[in-house]
Amino acid sequence: MTKKIETAVILVAGEGKRLRPFTNTNPKCFASVNGKRILDNALESFAAHGCREVRIVTGHLAGLVRDTITENFAGMTIRYINNPDYATTNSMFSLAMGLEGLDSGTWVLEGDVFFAPSILKLYPPPDIAWFVDSATRQLDGAYVEANRQNRALSLRIIRDLKLLQPNQHKSIGMLCLTHSGVRQLQNWLQHGIATGRQNDYYDLILGDHMHDAAIQIVDVAGHRWFEIDNYADLESAAKVFA
Repeated sequence: MTKKIETAVILVAGEGKRLRPFTNTNPKCFASVNGKRILDNALESFAAHGCREVRIVTGHLAGLVRDTITENFAGMTIRYINNPDYATTNSMFSLAMGLEGLDSGTWVLEGDVFFAPSILKLYPPPDIAWFVDSATRQLDGAYVEANRQNRALSLRIIRDLKLLQPNQHKSIGMLCLTHSGVRQLQNWLQHGIATGRQNDYYDLILGDHMHDAAIQIVDVAGHRWFEIDNYADLESAAKVFA
């Protein structure tokens, strides 16, 4: 049986330019869906699921995140890791910083995802579980192709939704890693940094290593979630979680 995951890494370093002017004075993760901030929803969900420590990788308005959330939230210890190069790097670099020195399994969450806590109850297979939604066809972004055994085969960033294939599933911006999975991903990210890929999505790094280790998908179809990039997304999320 897989050991219970009691740690989470949340990536909130980005500037959230498509949510300006709100993000001129607020981190993107402070945007609210029906009165609840995106970050608060994530933290409350992880706390209810038994997490004891959360690492928040900050960048844009890092001080405001730290001062608002503080070092304890719902009984969890909150650690802050600041990415000073947030304006010139991407999620792979922030994730590498968030995983540095971590010696346990962990959840990984992109900080613009509002999700139902029920998603965390889906049993993830070891060692690297990538949470996707096979029913979502209306959002562009990272899509994972998988076989019938739920093993991830390839990754594509799809902007033209007409190109979607039936076996491609939308990433929801969440991973679950065992201790071994953390070590594997740490190595992949460090290799990516060494080869100048600091400005890539971490999805692309995973996509390049699918033949090196088994990455399994966990399908959340039927569970509510929404990735928020702009004001239209906020309106859609409010309807989804009404």
